[in-house]
Amino acid sequence: MQKEIKINNKIISENSKTYIIAEIGINHNGKFDLAKKLIIESAKAGVDAVKFQKRDAESIMIKKNINKNPKGYLSSNEDDISTDQPEYGSWSYPDIRLELTEDEYAKLKKIAEDEGVDFFASPWDEKSLNFLFKLGVPILKIPSVEIKNYEFLEKFSKVNVPIILSTGTASEQEIDVAFNLLKKKNDKIILLQCTSSYPSKFNEIDLNVIKSFQKKYNCIVGFSGHEPGINVAIAAAALGAKVIEKHVTLNKKMNGTDHLASIDMKELKMMVDGVRQIEMALGQKTKTRYKSENVLVSILGKSLATKRAIKSGTKITKDDLITKGPATGISANKFYEVLGKKMLKDKESDEIIFPNEIG
Repeated sequence: MQKEIKINNKIISENSKTYIIAEIGINHNGKFDLAKKLIIESAKAGVDAVKFQKRDAESIMIKKNINKNPKGYLSSNEDDISTDQPEYGSWSYPDIRLELTEDEYAKLKKIAEDEGVDFFASPWDEKSLNFLFKLGVPILKIPSVEIKNYEFLEKFSKVNVPIILSTGTASEQEIDVAFNLLKKKNDKIILLQCTSSYPSKFNEIDLNVIKSFQKKYNCIVGFSGHEPGINVAIAAAALGAKVIEKHVTLNKKMNGTDHLASIDMKELKMMVDGVRQIEMALGQKTKTRYKSENVLVSILGKSLATKRAIKSGTKITKDDLITKGPATGISANKFYEVLGKKMLKDKESDEIIFPNEIG
């Protein structure tokens, strides 16, 4: 497996910054203007990429099960909110109103590139996969629910771009099969720990799996989160996730299938900033004393001091010494080194001892 993957001008590796994906998904509600705004606002928040979901209804569902009049109101903008919203899981699927045209995809890709972020999508069927590949996206993601669709995975393996494999809904054995199938023809695989419930319960997220995946699969590993808030995603970065994906929306109160399980743009900016702070804080693997710590030492550090009066020529014993501030004399860590040495001048009790006063 490649441990360094290039996506446009960005490198993902064990030593790189975390690649942060704003999962726009279908939170554009099928509206081009909403999709455009989501891209622009996500870019402002500092993400590396924006991701959509591409479906062809007749390719993923038998015709008689495609609802020509899908239920549920879809907001036209972030302020268009109706109280008539179905509970999660009761929306029509596939909802044909949520699909953008191929021409709109091409325009959105250009918008993303102009904003300096990568543009890609999760194809849910072969027709969508072929379209996205022809569109020239730099990376593709396999939706979690497709991880056991081995015939589809085989088609994925043949594309000459990096592949993100999300592991929601799968057991470890099923992940093994999918991973091994993909790697036969593609060695640029990114594995994401994911729990596909919306929103995910905190006790079902299992961030420790990130470390297990890194050890077992020897590939780049990341995290795709559907839990409330941003803390878990930031923690994932601390555990070594090199890719982080979160669903985003302009307003969590908007009507649509995934808005409630998404973070808004203010939270997205906080998450990006938090991940970047964690990356800096992880720092080096060897302990370093920094110059910035000298101020604290100068204020709170201690020197060797006299516990009692000592005459010149006296050999110093433990009973003669105590450690006190300020840290202007012989450092406290020299306590045992000065024992047995002679005091070269008379010292009163409770005085700092300086290097030129012993010999």
